[in-house]
Amino acid sequence: MARKIAEKVPSWISRILLPEIRAIVKEEISNQLKPIDAKISALDEKIDERTKALDSKIEEKTKSLEAKISALDSKIEEKTKALDMKIEERTKALEKEIMSLRNEMNEKAKALDSKISALEIEMSSLRNEMNARFDSIEKRLPLIERMASIEARIEKIEKHVGIH
Repeated sequence: MARKIAEKVPSWISRILLPEIRAIVKEEISNQLKPIDAKISALDEKIDERTKALDSKIEEKTKSLEAKISALDSKIEEKTKALDMKIEERTKALEKEIMSLRNEMNEKAKALDSKISALEIEMSSLRNEMNARFDSIEKRLPLIERMASIEARIEKIEKHVGIH
């Protein structure tokens, strides 16, 4: 449509009037742009001021948080070291107690072994005595009962110790 209008406008009008119209439009636009630019510039300054204020607040808060985190890290480190020391002390105490219990258990096992050996020796001597001295079953009966009693004691000790 602009072409059709341009074709109808004589060329001398377009040569004389169009530059003049353009100059007037440019002047009007530039007159209106100056207050708009001033407003935009003022807004930019306000935005910059607020941004700087926010940046400084953020920086303060960040520094504050970093200080708090550092303090917490120190406390955690102290607590961790204290716990490690307590665990180490407790572990050493438990190891000593375990060693003591093992030694005590070994001593009791040795004592039980010697009791069992003594009872086995006594039983063997009773068998030998029974075989050598007594010919009749009636004479052997008290010895057999005594041997059964000793065998029962040995079984009881072995069960208590956990051998069988």
